[in-house]
Amino acid sequence: MKQASLIDVNVSCGHWPFARLPARDLPALDSLLEKSGIKQALVSPLEAVFLPDPDVCNRELFDSIHPYQRLLAVPTINPAMPDFLENLDDYRQRADLKAVKLYPNFHNYSLRSRRLEKLVSYLKSNDIRLIINIRLVDERHQYFGLKIKGLATRQIADFGRKYPSIEFLCTGLYLPEIEELAPVCPNFSTDMSFSDWHNLIPRLLESLPADRLFFGSHTPLMVTEANAAKLGMADIPESTRDQIGHENAERFFRL
Repeated sequence: MKQASLIDVNVSCGHWPFARLPARDLPALDSLLEKSGIKQALVSPLEAVFLPDPDVCNRELFDSIHPYQRLLAVPTINPAMPDFLENLDDYRQRADLKAVKLYPNFHNYSLRSRRLEKLVSYLKSNDIRLIINIRLVDERHQYFGLKIKGLATRQIADFGRKYPSIEFLCTGLYLPEIEELAPVCPNFSTDMSFSDWHNLIPRLLESLPADRLFFGSHTPLMVTEANAAKLGMADIPESTRDQIGHENAERFFRL
């Protein structure tokens, strides 16, 4: 695999309170991704998941990411905040905004919430992509003082049915969840960071078209090289590897 062509759609930066991560700041993150063959990465602020209003973390990320051409800022949005649309207007002034990211399970709202109607309308009007994070940590490995379940697949399917005209990317789905959603939610795509199985990529492609599968490493909470190896070692045509490794992201996010 030509690893220099990888685009990583699932990267975070910042401090995680339950583990000493290897790349907590942008210089270390940029260096780690370069060594792992990532030419471009969509990065969200990790600490934003613990704040009801993630705006301060988003602004810090926009202010500090400029020197790192490899890294693209993806702000975290909490649609419960009354000024989230005004903040989005400001983010669009700061950068060529490609996407926003939601953490419904951390910010305690459902994808069925009517609060999302304004967000979806705004994203469609401004050609901004939506990323929905399903989980940050395998539920079996969570810190005992913080137990947060992954987002239910029924919520994701209901969201897809309610907004059939918007394509959205999920990060953090398990393999069985991907297989469950594939036949009932034609407008979702997924990364493969939390999917582990023998002969994984061919197994995923049995239920999901290649144009809906994206490379995501979940750096730095997961080992970057390990998730890259899932794709690099897969028994698939090089054209399919390129599609998953970077072409889908280039199309979806207009890179």
